[in-house]
Amino acid sequence: MTSSHSIERPARSLSVCVFAGARSGTDDRAAAAAEDLGGLLGKRGHQLVYGGGGSGLMGTVAWSAHHAGAEVVGIIPRFLYELERGIAAPPQTLQLTDTLAERKTEMLRQADAFVALPGGFGTMDEVLEVLSLACLAQHLKPLVLLDVGDAWRTLRAVLQDVCSRGYADLGRSGLQIVREAADAVAAVEGAKVPGGALC
Repeated sequence: MTSSHSIERPARSLSVCVFAGARSGTDDRAAAAAEDLGGLLGKRGHQLVYGGGGSGLMGTVAWSAHHAGAEVVGIIPRFLYELERGIAAPPQTLQLTDTLAERKTEMLRQADAFVALPGGFGTMDEVLEVLSLACLAQHLKPLVLLDVGDAWRTLRAVLQDVCSRGYADLGRSGLQIVREAADAVAAVEGAKVPGGALC
């Protein structure tokens, strides 16, 4: 994918947490986006924080970030580490937690911003946790959904429906939805990407 954004490094490097599926899914565009995202994070001098595994989109973004020079921090519960230890992950600073909840807490603590690629239930859970805490003013960190192949279309509709019924307000959530990896990186760096706001 081509990028309209300069490769010149930003003034401040960020710790960017990427949520992504441990499976690759059925849409090859998702793996391409994961590779683009990891590469851009490395080229722009950012650190990757992620789920610690080597499989699926998670592994693709981590390997790409590593090859592009990013420092990689993997945070993974012990039970998943034991299940996945045979799957090669890139060189990284590995942090083991006791539970998935503790993993999310560490990701929230260490990240300056969040990007979510398509994924499964765990990815959706992570996205909703970050979004809920932002709406409760517990952090001011941007959250960007990388909407490859309309993978986030249904969640977007649910969020809009919840807001339209008066149960929530996304005005201060920092949520943006974009379609290109370059726009996701621009958004976490502080840019307002045209069309990125949900409502």
